[in-house]
Amino acid sequence: MLEKLIGYFAKRHILTNLIYVVVILGGIFAWQNTQKEEWPDITFDRIRVSVSYPGAPAEDVEFFVTKPIEEEIRGLDGVYRITSTSSVGQSNITVEIEQNYPEFKEAISEIRNSVLDVELPSEVIDDPDVRVFRSSKKAILDIALYFQGEHLLTTDKRQKLQQYALALENQLLNIPQVNSVNKNGYLKEEVQIKAYPDRLLKYEIPFSTVMSEIRNNNVRKPAGTIETAQEPKVTLSAELDTVSKLNDLIIQGGFEGQVIRLSQAADVTQGYEKNKEIIKINGHEGIMFSVVKNSSAGILVAMDEVTKVVDNFRKNSLEGSDVKVVLLDDESIDIRNRLSLISINGTIGFVLILITLFFFLNKRSGFWVAMGIPFTFCFAMLGSYMMGYTINGMTLSAVIIVMGIVVDDAIVVAENITRYLHQGMKSSTAVVKATSYVILPITASIVTTCVAFVPLFYFTGRYGRFIEYIPPIIFLMLGASLIESIFILPGHMDLHLPFTKKKNLSETADETPTEHWFEKVEQFYGDMLIKSLPFKWLIFGCFIIVLMVSGFIVTQKMKFVMFPNEETRDIVLTGEAAPDANRFDTANLSKKIEDILEPYLGKEVVGYRNEIARSRRGGAVEENKFRMIIEIVPKEKRKYSADQLVKIFDKDVQKIEGFKKLDFQKSRWGSSSGTPIELIVQQNDDELRAEVVRFIVDEMNASGLMENIEVDDGLRVPEYRIDIDREKVKRLSINPQDIASTFRAALEGSVLYEFTRGDEDVRVRFTIVDAAKDDINKVLDLPVENKGNYLVPLRDVVKVTETVSPNSIARRDLKRTTIIDAGIVKTKKKTPLDIAEYLEENVFPKVLTKYPSTTLSFGGEIQDTRESSGDFANAVVFVLVLIYVILAILFNSLLKPLIIMLAIPFGVVGIIIAFWLHGKTLYGFYACVGALGLAGVVINDAIIMLVKLDNEFTTQPGKSANEKIARISQTRLRAVLLTTLTTVAGVLPTAYGFAGYDATLAEMMLALTWGLIFGTAITLGLIPCVYSIGKK
Repeated sequence: MLEKLIGYFAKRHILTNLIYVVVILGGIFAWQNTQKEEWPDITFDRIRVSVSYPGAPAEDVEFFVTKPIEEEIRGLDGVYRITSTSSVGQSNITVEIEQNYPEFKEAISEIRNSVLDVELPSEVIDDPDVRVFRSSKKAILDIALYFQGEHLLTTDKRQKLQQYALALENQLLNIPQVNSVNKNGYLKEEVQIKAYPDRLLKYEIPFSTVMSEIRNNNVRKPAGTIETAQEPKVTLSAELDTVSKLNDLIIQGGFEGQVIRLSQAADVTQGYEKNKEIIKINGHEGIMFSVVKNSSAGILVAMDEVTKVVDNFRKNSLEGSDVKVVLLDDESIDIRNRLSLISINGTIGFVLILITLFFFLNKRSGFWVAMGIPFTFCFAMLGSYMMGYTINGMTLSAVIIVMGIVVDDAIVVAENITRYLHQGMKSSTAVVKATSYVILPITASIVTTCVAFVPLFYFTGRYGRFIEYIPPIIFLMLGASLIESIFILPGHMDLHLPFTKKKNLSETADETPTEHWFEKVEQFYGDMLIKSLPFKWLIFGCFIIVLMVSGFIVTQKMKFVMFPNEETRDIVLTGEAAPDANRFDTANLSKKIEDILEPYLGKEVVGYRNEIARSRRGGAVEENKFRMIIEIVPKEKRKYSADQLVKIFDKDVQKIEGFKKLDFQKSRWGSSSGTPIELIVQQNDDELRAEVVRFIVDEMNASGLMENIEVDDGLRVPEYRIDIDREKVKRLSINPQDIASTFRAALEGSVLYEFTRGDEDVRVRFTIVDAAKDDINKVLDLPVENKGNYLVPLRDVVKVTETVSPNSIARRDLKRTTIIDAGIVKTKKKTPLDIAEYLEENVFPKVLTKYPSTTLSFGGEIQDTRESSGDFANAVVFVLVLIYVILAILFNSLLKPLIIMLAIPFGVVGIIIAFWLHGKTLYGFYACVGALGLAGVVINDAIIMLVKLDNEFTTQPGKSANEKIARISQTRLRAVLLTTLTTVAGVLPTAYGFAGYDATLAEMMLALTWGLIFGTAITLGLIPCVYSIGKK
């Protein structure tokens, strides 16, 4: 039946050529119309809730905001973990959803509604921000604006810069591809009313009266319409929306009293909201935009449109001004590089495959086999387009993985057809018979290759969400390859090359049974086997020794690290000035570092941003600390490696005096903290937790294995706790809420109302002058009004206690948490897993014995690595079992699959030796993915070899067993070598970065390349020996 179907397509050349052309055109259409993204479109299983509670200490934020929200959402279906940070004026809560939770959208909706239902303090003006992270709706570019030559912005310069920034933001938001623009360093405008307490006391005006007068006199309300034919509308418009209107406002007066205007009791000025953070770009304080694209827009299209707007803005709005616009953190660079890498390295690989095919096969066979590559690629593009996939880093990785593999089955078919033709068989018969003969082994090869990638669907963690997009593309390409080899290639093999003159088949040089040069090589290989097979046990023993040595190397000399990539695009410098330094002191001191980096701009450095007094993980702000991110150009465009640049920068920076600490680090892909060690200590008792942390840090320092140990715990800052004397309050008829509002207005300021100016809402904030709130005693002298309209000093009705409190509180699963970050001493050559095991064996038992109520765990890279390690272990077992079952069914034998599967461990030997010789003592996630794929690919040659041996061993009478095995094996030499060489040729340019280097892909391709080379050696040398042992 199958033979008839192959014959049907082989005879209908118009049909097969139409199918080929339609697939090619469909693939081109799909490529042009598919979005190009950095990563697949994934909605992450975590939600971020942010709430602003201005002026509130961390403990109040925890009590009034964080805890109520946590309690509200903790019992919802699908919630896996809740982590939070409560700092001064801010609560940040992260909710993790159970992985693969079936009702994910419903869970998100429930969490959002529950958060909005929580009753929060009245001072929380803005609604909680509930954000769901999605990979396709992400920041694609940072745009920085600053005044050239302005180290720190004055009020006038800030006002001008923010006008430019607002104009650019409006233009960006008009682009359909842009979803939103997040601003950093941009301060909201405020009208600030700062009262003089002594003047208010002189006029006997309480705070509450001033605030009420201002609120009540700000009037804007529609009143209705006049009942006439035209129905004119009536609107009360008496807004206090300018400084002059507020200054003229009468806050006390009447027929008998003295008229007092606001200007007599307060200063009214145009200002900006309070913010301790300073954002500097290339040595200048400025404003940073993060441009977030729409999920419906491809990253390349969005970037092109954004760049056009910025270029036009420079030309039309900034011409002749001192304002500079700088583009940083361009996320399209990676996808452009990968597309370029695919096209250039893919072209190199295709040419190498073509040369290999022409070298080993005749011209027609080589040409038509090579034409299978564009067919499979276009088929996969068309299929992925119909599935709604984007072209991204993961799908392109899949294409590179199988670029050389897709011709393997075509090579087997073409080589077998050529062999039949050389035996004198008619062409139309040969293409059908030869294809039918190998259809079973090539189908098995395709299936086992696909099986090797099936476990990628089931990897857990955030990285599992990305790599699950690799298998479908591989399945599409390999499926297309099988279809092309069985139904299209036979017909093409019955044709002539398009550029040759049509002749009778019997007259063509390709059909005449002349000897091919490679037949001598085959004969030599067969002769070598005849000589070596009598020593099969010795050969088998040698291979076992090699396997054992490799096992020793990988267990004793090599280490698994999640992401061992040595190159990076970002270098991070964290620094700390003296403890009493404010943000301006830190900015001035760090300017010396910026001056050192300035000569590198436009060369090795794209740009650098300095974040001073910025919170980390949503925690407390420390004004004496800064974090500088230095963006460097891609590896192939610079003279120095990232490590060399770190050494150069560090040498000059360490000469600067005045810093308490300076630490350079390369950014670590996949690590949120930027450090390899992230130890989480959970304990609700603050004093006990601090004691545990000190103990662990001492143990870490004593080990000599770790460096740059940082405790990410809030500083304990002075605090005045105010308690109300309820007896006096009752006796004096004072409303306790008036006491609270007076303190609030005096210190943080009370927002009385908002009005719209242009595109922005401007808040009107009432407080007291700065000189009146620099001492708690001055604040206590402020009066509060009782029901009899008498003014009573605050100190008469409150009790003040001096204490200290944390300025940041982290929680995990409703327990207070401290995180300890640490780096690893390079000279110790330890991995994060090594350090984790050391701490678990030597430190954790001591802690848990002494502090049993404490919970210790690891986060970040160690957690991800352990999850992935477990996934890999399960994946290896799954793949091996499934491959064995498929082979057992194919060969109807329990022993023969084991012979074939010998190629797998010895293919891994090739990876181990190759990595060792390349000096790669650390292997990572992508190397393991490459090794997993190798398990399915490396046995293809062994399947072809064993099927041939099984089918023809009994058809050669009069020969010894060893001679039969040798002569049959030599007929498979060309197919085995060709499939290996074409696969290697396809991935080799990427493995070594012939036309552009991608570190993650290079690691994967290096594993595939050398695993296949060594696995082929096993197929050619060990499989015949083991088969001979079995026959013996």
